[in-house]
Amino acid sequence: MNIDEPALNEASLETQLKSAHLALDGGDVQTGRELSHKVLKAAQTLGNKRFEAKALLCLAHCDRMLSRYRRAHRASQLAAQGFQLLGDTPGEVLALATHAFVALNLGRNEEAVEAALLSVRLSEFLDNDEHSVLSYNALGAAYFWSHHFDKAEQALRTAIQIAEHASPPLSTFQPQINQWWAQVIRIFHERYYEGGLPSLALMRMHREAVMRQVVRADASEFPMGTNVTTEAVLLFGASLDACWHGQLDQAADDLVALTGWAQRYGTLTWLSALEAWAGAEIAWARRDWPGATQHAAKMIEIAVTVEHEQLACLGHLLASQLFMAQGLHGRALDELRRLRLREQLIRSDCLETRENVVDWQIDLRLRQQSIDRLELTSRQLEKLSLEDALTGIPNRRDFERYASELLQRGLEQGQPPCLALVDVDKFKLINDNFSHQVGDAVLKRIAQILKSHVREDDMAARLGGDEFVIIFKTADLKVAQQVCQRICDAVRAFDWSSISPQLESSLSVGVVRAEPGDTVASLTHRSDTAMYDEKKTRR
Repeated sequence: MNIDEPALNEASLETQLKSAHLALDGGDVQTGRELSHKVLKAAQTLGNKRFEAKALLCLAHCDRMLSRYRRAHRASQLAAQGFQLLGDTPGEVLALATHAFVALNLGRNEEAVEAALLSVRLSEFLDNDEHSVLSYNALGAAYFWSHHFDKAEQALRTAIQIAEHASPPLSTFQPQINQWWAQVIRIFHERYYEGGLPSLALMRMHREAVMRQVVRADASEFPMGTNVTTEAVLLFGASLDACWHGQLDQAADDLVALTGWAQRYGTLTWLSALEAWAGAEIAWARRDWPGATQHAAKMIEIAVTVEHEQLACLGHLLASQLFMAQGLHGRALDELRRLRLREQLIRSDCLETRENVVDWQIDLRLRQQSIDRLELTSRQLEKLSLEDALTGIPNRRDFERYASELLQRGLEQGQPPCLALVDVDKFKLINDNFSHQVGDAVLKRIAQILKSHVREDDMAARLGGDEFVIIFKTADLKVAQQVCQRICDAVRAFDWSSISPQLESSLSVGVVRAEPGDTVASLTHRSDTAMYDEKKTRR
């Protein structure tokens, strides 16, 4: 089709959108983008909001494949807004899943988890297995990039199970690819924290499952092999797998093939960063330190250029490991400082965009024309708002809700609850000296320790930053203090060097029992005062 042909009605808009998607499947992303942009302009001229949202979603796919993630972020956000205003839940589910992937590429992990969770929840109201598979696949990716590997595996297995039990069965290729990706990221970080490669068996198992999918897809004439990104990622996986198993000649051959595919789009994309990553790993295995550090620097440079913040952060960690392997501890520390600066920039950028998201969400809710639709959305957001995205335990909102119930009931029944405010000692120094990634790992581990020491009717929650809280339903003050002491002992006894060498962590805790007239705020304030008194005493 001539992409300059005018689009004057819905039939021609639909035809051109189909052509755009076919171009994407064939790897001709530029043509796909031109067609979808043309449909967008025509839809805006016609005032057709449905095709405007469809075109924006297609543009987001194109820009994502071209590694233009900021453009893709805006397009997917507008597409989700458009579909929600139309009451088009299937379209909203797809747009949110796409938005989750784009937010991940920009390093905005919490935003990605939120979008993917909402996509999953909304998909539960649809009789469409394909949408559920896409949503759980996005959620799995959001979790493993956030280093929640168990949750990632659970989400991806769910996607595969839904696909396998669909009628007719759906492709499990994408969630299986992400199972392999999750293992690559897990291995990379475990090597960083532990100083050596862990077992590669699970990574190889997932890669072999993916390759069996490729063989079956070719046999059934599924157009998987025409997808440039897919071919490049598979070759990257082959090169990394061979390298980590010591098969360096094979790894180098796969890298050469990867280079050819990475150039297919005719513009610089994240695939070139993968090429540099594989090159650095091979050079490292050969003890070619200049080559390895040069490839790592190139990986960072390309990732920054194409706005793939996840790969840029991995590049800094890789460079730090390379310098440590050479005994260049000062240069390794410099790379960690650069990583911390990049993380700070990502967080600042994310804060600005979250303000826009809040405005967007409020605008959407004000413009809802169906009360039922508004109530449905509110219920979904309520579910999402009760869990801390980083640690997986209840957040401040859930704590305040539950604590208020326990406080009122306990005081009425003569069984006032106890509350403990928990503060991580010198947490800012952990972030400053070891990076925010290590700090996040500390918070997640402490959250697990807290959760493992409380009973079913008690609650451990994260208030924010490095502050946690425990509400004990029926324990008296002495028992609550004993539990908190066991928690402090467990934190001190944990092998923090397994996360990062020379890392240590401890807690300060203030425990109080509710009194008549207490509110959640006053009880929390008294616990906070007790906690700071403990800090002063220990000093």
